[in-house]
Amino acid sequence: MKFLLILILSSFSISLYAKPKCIAHRGFSAEFPENSSLSIAAAVEMGAEGVEFDIQHTKDGVAILMHDETLERTAESKQGMNCPLLSPIAELEYQEIQNNCQLIGNGEIPRLADTLEYLEDKDLYSFIEFKDVPNDRTLDLIEEFNSQKPQLVRLISFKSKALKKANKRSKTSAFWNDIKIMRVYKWLPISFSKYGIDIYYKTRFMAWIPNFFGKEVGVWTVDSKKDLKKMLKRRIAFITTNRVDTCLSLKN
Repeated sequence: MKFLLILILSSFSISLYAKPKCIAHRGFSAEFPENSSLSIAAAVEMGAEGVEFDIQHTKDGVAILMHDETLERTAESKQGMNCPLLSPIAELEYQEIQNNCQLIGNGEIPRLADTLEYLEDKDLYSFIEFKDVPNDRTLDLIEEFNSQKPQLVRLISFKSKALKKANKRSKTSAFWNDIKIMRVYKWLPISFSKYGIDIYYKTRFMAWIPNFFGKEVGVWTVDSKKDLKKMLKRRIAFITTNRVDTCLSLKN
């Protein structure tokens, strides 16, 4: 009983001082194209405590920054070219995408390799969301460019299969044992595995429960000033937001 009381008081004390980190959702996506090099660089320059970005894999196994399974919503054809906007990315070769497609607003679609290289010397969290199952090449890249800071890597996904593949490496690698994995949920967590939890912020009444049991908890995607103020008072680790500028301003 005494031990339980100490644990509760300790958790309460921590919550008074440790404010959640402000994580830029797909970079500074409120002002720049999501998952673009410009968006990520803007978040870094603003002082974001972390950046989140999505990856999909092409037919030949190249990881690119893209949220959707197709290019239709966020890309367009380069001048004089014909981008296959409606085709699944998983059915397209990377070179075909590079030659024919660009982000809306005239920006190249970033590769994961280029993004990780840019972030390699940056002292902030990298939230890498697997939208499909990563291949070994992708996992190797994550290790290569984060070898000196595994504690700042968060691998997140709705897909348990994607997280399971990454987690397997923790059995044989010190690096993969030091990174943290978070399962993303829209509503209530359906699993109390060892993974952390990244949960839709409107399910916030659940957020203290996993944290109480020693789990790392983040919430997404919180944009209004009113909601950000509320979330900054919660005993959670991360707030993912399109308005990282507002989050940082309210926090500081």
